[in-house]
Amino acid sequence: MTSTPRWASPCLFAALLGTTLLACASVPLVRPADPLFQSSERHLVRTASIVAASGAPQSDQVLFLQGEGFYRYRFEPPPRTLAGRFAVAAAAATDFPAFQSLAGALDMLDLRLRAYDGAVHLWETLLAESPQTPLRPLTLYRLGWAYRNAGASGLPRETGDQAWEELIRETPADPLAHLALDARRAPAKSRGAATAWSAIPGLGQIYVGETLNGSVRLTIGLASLAAIAVPLYVGYQRRQDLSWSRDWPLLVTGLAGLVVLSVDYTTAYQDAIRGVVDYNERSEEDFERGHPGAP
Repeated sequence: MTSTPRWASPCLFAALLGTTLLACASVPLVRPADPLFQSSERHLVRTASIVAASGAPQSDQVLFLQGEGFYRYRFEPPPRTLAGRFAVAAAAATDFPAFQSLAGALDMLDLRLRAYDGAVHLWETLLAESPQTPLRPLTLYRLGWAYRNAGASGLPRETGDQAWEELIRETPADPLAHLALDARRAPAKSRGAATAWSAIPGLGQIYVGETLNGSVRLTIGLASLAAIAVPLYVGYQRRQDLSWSRDWPLLVTGLAGLVVLSVDYTTAYQDAIRGVVDYNERSEEDFERGHPGAP
């Protein structure tokens, strides 16, 4: 009789748990009458008419609108389900690849945040393939905004300001160049800065202006750190007289603090990136309200 490999049981458990969580998760479709999604659709229709009137080759128009579709992929994310929260916590606590994959599959917010990378990728491809396209000014203008929320490495520019500067230099009389001059002064937050601040859970949220959210996460992080440090100190002080039967609460408390701290770090970082995108999208909306002619 063949024996079951040692790794089979954990893998089988993870597969069964993943299947159960996926079955319990709600269908993450765009909710009816989502105002953010409806606004994005209106923008997309208006941009499509501008692109159609540009006189650009059809291949350029199609490629630009593919990027525009990513750029306008905006909706109010559905609330994270219990299954999603458990998967994120399990992924942060264990670093088990199956849980990490499951957490990503259950979280539509992550998909929305990465859409800006897709827009930049396609628009930069358009400029590389058709450097003289009639859509070049509009593409550079869009890239200025899109780079603020892009997070992929290896993209041709470091910041969106470089795209706006190129637009202003090449076509200074174009109305889009005048918009770019004003757009550079629109307030923005950086994903890189939010990542750096998130070295301490909660500071990333404070950086994007969500003080209460950040304070709660910082408090959880400090409490978790205390739950790790205090048992270590007590255990060291009593190192000559430790026994499992009497001192097991020290180990349990320390491990619980470590798990909570790990989850707090992971979710605080993810939430800080969400805060950056929210901040920059609001800044763009404010700019468009003050510049009705913006495409």
